[in-house]
Parts: sequence; structure tokens; C-alpha cells
Amino acid sequence: MNLPSMPRRSRSFVDPEVQGGLLRKIAIHWTLLFGVNAMALVIWVRLFEQPEASWVATFGDCIRRFLPFFVITAVLIPAFIWDTLKLTNRFAGPILRLRVALAAAARGQAVEPLHFRNSDFWQAMANDFNGLVQRKAASGETKPQ
Repeated sequence: MNLPSMPRRSRSFVDPEVQGGLLRKIAIHWTLLFGVNAMALVIWVRLFEQPEASWVATFGDCIRRFLPFFVITAVLIPAFIWDTLKLTNRFAGPILRLRVALAAAARGQAVEPLHFRNSDFWQAMANDFNGLVQRKAASGETKPQ
């Protein structure tokens, strides 16, 4: 079945509740991972490379030695957030469109069939919804009962 070509979404952040929740969770996990890895690195250096040095000296040495790692890791965070936002758009966008269509149908308005973008998730759900819309149109039902 050939679906019409869909234009690109103009916004990547379409559902603040879902996408915002996922982005917050990923940011928390990323921050915790970064902090735990940095702490483990300092402990490793202190215990196995500089057992006679103070913790302050070991920490300073780790900052000097591993600064490029810390900078690169911090710089990558926006790229990971952007990629996650684009991924979540592939399921949040279709669900948002389905919610709008369901709300219109609940108000008794005519609803057009849904056609999601080829890269979107939930293609089968759009087909099921379209089958419902066709069955409703074939039965002549126009108002909610």
C-alpha cells in the first residue's frame, strides 16, 4: 500500500509530558554515570597508582590527566539529548496525532485517516484506526450516540 509522502515535522518536541520525562530521566542517568565513573577513576588512581598520595593530590592529578575525557563527555551530552529527542518524536508525534483524531471523533467530527511518516513507530495502530474510520463511514454513523 503506497502511503502519501509526509512532510518532515517542524518541531521535534511535540509532547512535553512524554518526551520531557524521558529527557529528564536520560539526563539524570547520564549525570550519575559521569559522576560515578569520575569517582571510580579517582579511587582507582589513588588505590593502585598513587597509594601514598593524598586524596586531594590524586583528585588534582586526575583532573589534569583526564580533562580531555571530561570535556568530551560533557560536550557529547547535547548530542545525546538531541538524538533522543528525535527518536522520541518518532513515537510521541504519532500518538499526539492519534489523540487529536480520537478527540475529534469523540466530539462527533469527521476524522480523516491517519498516515504516519515512514520512519514513525505505530504504523499498525494507524492502520487499525483507519479501519475503524472506514467502518464508521461505511455504516453511515456521523454523530456519537
